[in-house]
Amino acid sequence: PLVSVSGVEHVKTLLKHEFQPEDDRGIGTFLLGAKNFGDLFGQEGILYEPDAEKHALLRKLVGAAMTPAAIAEAIPSIQDAANVQIEELLKTQGEVTEMEKVFSDFTLDVAWKQVLGLDLEESEIPRFCRAVQEWTVGVMNPMFILPFRIPGLMTITKTGRARQYLVSKVEEKLAYLDEHGPDSSTLSKLYFARDEGDGKTKLTRTQVIHNALLLIFAGTETSASTLTCASLFLALHPEVFQKIREEQKDIVIQYGEDLSAECLESCVYLDSVIKETLRIKPLESGELRKVDGSVEVDGKQIPKGWFALFNIKQTHVNDPATYQEDGSHMDIREGFQPERWLDETTKPQAWMPFGAGRRRCIGERLGMTEMKVFLSMLARKVDYDLVNKIGPDDPFLWKTNTVLARPLDGVKVRARAM
Repeated sequence: PLVSVSGVEHVKTLLKHEFQPEDDRGIGTFLLGAKNFGDLFGQEGILYEPDAEKHALLRKLVGAAMTPAAIAEAIPSIQDAANVQIEELLKTQGEVTEMEKVFSDFTLDVAWKQVLGLDLEESEIPRFCRAVQEWTVGVMNPMFILPFRIPGLMTITKTGRARQYLVSKVEEKLAYLDEHGPDSSTLSKLYFARDEGDGKTKLTRTQVIHNALLLIFAGTETSASTLTCASLFLALHPEVFQKIREEQKDIVIQYGEDLSAECLESCVYLDSVIKETLRIKPLESGELRKVDGSVEVDGKQIPKGWFALFNIKQTHVNDPATYQEDGSHMDIREGFQPERWLDETTKPQAWMPFGAGRRRCIGERLGMTEMKVFLSMLARKVDYDLVNKIGPDDPFLWKTNTVLARPLDGVKVRARAM
């Protein structure tokens, strides 16, 4: 049996029991299709560690690569990747371009350049990008959630072979770090992280690989999807895009052309645009937990052995600060109002696109930084129009085989220089 739990307070009530032993009404992460799906991401990643102490240590060590200082160091590399894609976009002036591909290429560039710190030959970049895409497609493949192990799944499928290739690139980089020492890559920070308590405890090589794969997945899939939706929303609301441009003009005057942690912190309106995009189009469902001992939520018992899904989308829908009976608060035409984030009286109260509890997405800061950097540079340099004009009564069509919502047409545009 499965029960859906929504509402921030209800979700918090559920998740406070995480890692508690079975006889103390605990819940645990349920690894969907553990026999095969676990092989896809890696059983030793932070996402599915069931032991409280081990998870806390993993979070501390992986978190060393996600600190504000670590992300700040990565911003120049992320800005360079954004500029490369924007230059390519501007070469297409007058031609039809799919923004989904632009954002996917950007996040993939960040994945190999910054997250893994690879030095790929120009000829190998397409292979790397293709491998990430083929690997992430496996998340939606029902074969991987079968309750029994399929022999050779990691070698007989495109998804499995793509994962093997990605693991080989991580191992090559680790060999390089063994010989040359730390560098500015996120992988390096994972590899050389040490527990502050004893100064010695570190991630195993396998843990480094599995957690690096998780960061690649989160950074490419989540950021690319949200940026794609944002590009559609900005085309539908040109007055919002104009406000971003005006804010960026002030940012350039104050800080110059190069982005930094300090100037991104000053992008208050841009931050509200990204948050509003994630409010309307978050993860379509949520995360699954297995109830190891009966848990009470809102006066109702969730029996032992049941599964509980904490529902992110429904939590946003039911937010009392934004709720409208006709559902218009979740409509991309009527409900997209970044200004609501700038006033405490209208600010959403129930917002959890990165999850909640001790398993809240550890790559949140990296993802938000990627999105802020790209949209900052886009607003400074590019304007565009939708190719597929959408009338006020036309329905929006969305892809169904993605983790987060993406417009069916990939947001086709004609771009031009500012």
